[in-house]
Amino acid sequence: MAELTKAKLELYVYGGSIEAIPDTPNYTLTKTKLSTETSIVFEISELIKDHVTISFNGDYNSLVQTKWVHYKVTRTYDDDSEDFYVVDAIAFRGYGELEDGINPELSKDLLISNTVVHNYCGHPLTIPFYTRGDDGVTQITYAADAAEAGGLVTGSVSPYTVAQSIHLNPSGSVITIDKTASLAANPEDSTDVAEIIDGITAIQYSTASGGSKSIEVKCIDECKNIPHKVSFINKFGVMQDIWFFAKRKDSMSSQREQYKKNTLSVGANGASYNISDHQRVYLENQGRESITMNTGFIDESYNEVLKQLLVSEYVYIHDNYRLSPTNAGANLAIPISVVTSSLDFKTRRDDKLINYELQFEMDSEFIQSIR
Repeated sequence: MAELTKAKLELYVYGGSIEAIPDTPNYTLTKTKLSTETSIVFEISELIKDHVTISFNGDYNSLVQTKWVHYKVTRTYDDDSEDFYVVDAIAFRGYGELEDGINPELSKDLLISNTVVHNYCGHPLTIPFYTRGDDGVTQITYAADAAEAGGLVTGSVSPYTVAQSIHLNPSGSVITIDKTASLAANPEDSTDVAEIIDGITAIQYSTASGGSKSIEVKCIDECKNIPHKVSFINKFGVMQDIWFFAKRKDSMSSQREQYKKNTLSVGANGASYNISDHQRVYLENQGRESITMNTGFIDESYNEVLKQLLVSEYVYIHDNYRLSPTNAGANLAIPISVVTSSLDFKTRRDDKLINYELQFEMDSEFIQSIR
């Protein structure tokens, strides 16, 4: 039996139509099998991640959070024979945790971790579901006080997987799964984030296996404080919302670098100076705004949401006074960074009521410095 000697990987990452594969691969990798090894492994997750950029301005209809992945693996054996295979996949900026093991398979239905959702009364509620493919959610039903209020029957097309690592051996290919999605005309069609009507108290959804699950929706009518919505990319690689219902405090810090200039003027009549002239001149004078917000009392299942928020690379706050440039019915999303670096997680048993305070920082400086 011929033994594997080397393998070549041609990797393409792109958007738009799945059929619009670029002429030139983003990466071409070649590996030779060592004498002490029996297989070849390509680590492709970080390569793909560089090309999966998030674009979000508050309009969920124009949200970009995925890319198509196409790769071809060519294997060469010690008798100079070759074979190859091709895989088409979709890529999200998701991740697994340490206890999940290598290349974990994540959710194929509800793409959030909390089982109770707190939403600001009268405002659109967006919840991401995996809806494409034979193994995704097949039906979603909205209920208001146990009465059916609406629903969505999702699409069904041929499913496929995207691998984080590719493990090759002479007997064939073994692909370990990082994400599961489905073929569609556009990578953004692989998840549904529909606005759910006001007054909903529960959402039931049916899985491909025939099971039924539900999540509870709690309408929060906050009167004392103005609620603020934060959106972030969660562990499943999709946009998730969290409302901060309680106290908000704004602050600002500045950073200055300056030197002392000579204001002395020497003329025919001797030396003099203008008492109104500044002696200090700024080389740099910049400010940055910070926000401290409280969640208000939330369900214990939000502990997992807060974990994912702390490590998210893409976080936004919705501006209550400005609108999205692509949707006049949505507020503008402003990029922010999470300053809080640690949280002590609370439970109903020990803490009764659960509230978290987090500090954020505006991603951009106060004085426009984009060049």
